Amino acid sequence: MWTEETTRAFDELEGGSETAMKDYFHVTVVRIGKLIESVRHDLTPELRIKVITIITIDVHERDVIEKFVLQKITDP
Repeated sequence: MWTEETTRAFDELEGGSETAMKDYFHVTVVRIGKLIESVRHDLTPELRIKVITIITIDVHERDVIEKFVLQKITDP
């Protein structure tokens, strides 16, 4: 999913959308917030581990996308 969404953001940049990567960065931040909220509820230990793993992966994704934005990377 991360690869597809990042590729789509690059495609949108090439298509003229100047804010595509910034918009995608915002999507990642919101997604992480929702996942964090979900682990604050009563979850089975297995589900909690899965959600925390997804949070870890998504935080890495967010950091990479943020670097793309800050460094104005427009080409994959």
